[in-house]
Amino acid sequence: MKVSINLLGIALFVAMLFSCDSTGNEGDSSNAEAVDNAVSENEATEETGFSKFEQYATILTKADLIAQFGAENVVDATETYAEGTAEKKMSVLTNPTNGQVIRYIWADDNTTTAWIEALYTLFDENYEQIGTQKIETESGLWTGMNLLELRDWNGEDFTFSGFGWDYAGGITPSKNSAIYNSPIGMTLDILSMEGAEFTLGDIELNTTDSRLENLDIVIAEFTLSIEK
Repeated sequence: MKVSINLLGIALFVAMLFSCDSTGNEGDSSNAEAVDNAVSENEATEETGFSKFEQYATILTKADLIAQFGAENVVDATETYAEGTAEKKMSVLTNPTNGQVIRYIWADDNTTTAWIEALYTLFDENYEQIGTQKIETESGLWTGMNLLELRDWNGEDFTFSGFGWDYAGGITPSKNSAIYNSPIGMTLDILSMEGAEFTLGDIELNTTDSRLENLDIVIAEFTLSIEK
């Protein structure tokens, strides 16, 4: 299961998106408006065929992505993974119909979809949070789902890593649990550190810990690999 980037990494990435677009124009208002739309809870737009996270995985190439949504709604960028040791080309789609923001990470040929991602928290070019997006899956998950809701969905308790480091919020589910069997990878984040100092660092946490019940821990990222 791929680990999430931390909130600072998300902020830096989204700030980069606002500084450039796929045509080389700075400050494209169409992208800004679309991201602004994502601040509100997204209503499913079934007629488009793109509202649930898995549906975006039907886009298998960059050419298909542009043909489906238009180049003006796609921003190219570069992201680093594995503690900065791996660099991948990516494109970020802002769905013009419902404002959903989906990241397409390309394979080594830079044109074939390797996996897709959806983040919960969005930031502006000044690293200020501008809102959140609720993106649902066909299995009943959503970005922003809190820890207790996820535990109930999973059907049992699970372990996850502490926050504030490169592998923050990585989940280690037990074999044959709902999370284990889900094709969608997910990572957690904590939205407020008040009273949560004990969750920081390279440690293991478990949903059996009653101290976690009042903390604002949510699903911060979805990932879905594309089968070849």
